[in-house]
Amino acid sequence: MSSTGMPKKYVKINGIMKLNPEYKRWKEAQNASSGIAAPATTVINSDQALPVVSSMEDHMQMNEDLGAEIPLAESTNATIEMLQEPEISLEAGLQPDEMIDQLGALLSKYEVPIGLTNKLMMLSEFASLEFIIDDSGSMMCQSDTIDPVTKRANTRWGEAHQRLKEMLEIIAYVPFQQIGIEFLNRKDRISLTRNGMDPKTFLAGAYQKIDAVFARPAAGTTPALEKLQESFLRGQGVSIARYFFGDGLPNGGHQAIAEITNILKNRASPETNPMTFISCTNEDEAVEWMKDCEEVAPYCSESDDFADESQEVYKDQGAALPYTKGFHLICQLVAAMNPDDLDAMDESVPFTKFTLDNLLGVQNNEESYRHYFNCFVQAQQKRVVETDPRTGAPKQSDLIKKNTQWHYSEFLNAPGAARHIPQVQQVLQQLKALGG
Repeated sequence: MSSTGMPKKYVKINGIMKLNPEYKRWKEAQNASSGIAAPATTVINSDQALPVVSSMEDHMQMNEDLGAEIPLAESTNATIEMLQEPEISLEAGLQPDEMIDQLGALLSKYEVPIGLTNKLMMLSEFASLEFIIDDSGSMMCQSDTIDPVTKRANTRWGEAHQRLKEMLEIIAYVPFQQIGIEFLNRKDRISLTRNGMDPKTFLAGAYQKIDAVFARPAAGTTPALEKLQESFLRGQGVSIARYFFGDGLPNGGHQAIAEITNILKNRASPETNPMTFISCTNEDEAVEWMKDCEEVAPYCSESDDFADESQEVYKDQGAALPYTKGFHLICQLVAAMNPDDLDAMDESVPFTKFTLDNLLGVQNNEESYRHYFNCFVQAQQKRVVETDPRTGAPKQSDLIKKNTQWHYSEFLNAPGAARHIPQVQQVLQQLKALGG
């Protein structure tokens, strides 16, 4: 306990690095006394999860609390050096000495693991970030998310508004070239550029424009196919990251879905034209087509709201992966660009230690990595085996995921992503052949 009464933030329990449960209780008591109804962490099971290091201050705190030098991951060190380059910080509207501090404060606000900063910088590689928002009448129906201000249930329109602004808040602190926001029905198009503005000034102006457009209720149909066709035609030969916010089936139903899927499967240079679906609804079956697209199209991702997505990740990855609100935000922005890790969390394959360290930003000791690996295995063993509706027999894909005996030492010692491990290649081929 420090002189301020604050317990250590980080501890080792049986050699495993974790958020100190005493710190968590202290932080929540502090929040309550300040009238802040916020948990100390957004991780589902923080007693089991590995800790989150979001900033250089957190890293220094971890070293002090644990009485040892915990090295940063190699990619994190490289990214921090890059952020201190004057041309990079100035592109984000900040001075070099401000960049690390202000970005660190933002990452801490949302509990973003510092390792994901490396992924965020990918946004600067695109000529434009294009947000396409469904403004059809059904977007005025209720969603299953809560408005953080009113504490009441969101409409789907309100959810899209909220998630768009959260994503822009992150983008504002990294270099980007241009942002475009358009809609399926209304003619409004918001075009945003930095123009030398610091993040706070840029956001104030961007939010004013966005709030004005979202103040008008959604109305109309869902010409998603037509809008995507127009976007890809207009953007030929240009590197564009696209984000589509929607709540259901497009005009034209299954035929339109087949055409959208075909466009995404066969688009030129998919790695420089990633596609992210942001589903905003409480009716999961209505957006199942987005998840199906993700499965068959390269560099394509689908993201549900944080509550639903965190449950999915918990089910697939286990209790040790610290999937926070901030982790979710970064995945919404760049998972489609990262098929080997951020977009592979639901593939029922464990991360290698190399990948886990780079995502979290610190080099985990072996006890911590083994804890992650064991939690992953336990999650797969708890998997519910569904019945194949065609045969009435247990689904073979579920049985493979549940019963595969992963070779721990290969994941511990691999110098790169899991897809390079022969056992992983074999299992993924089996699942692909089964359609699962």
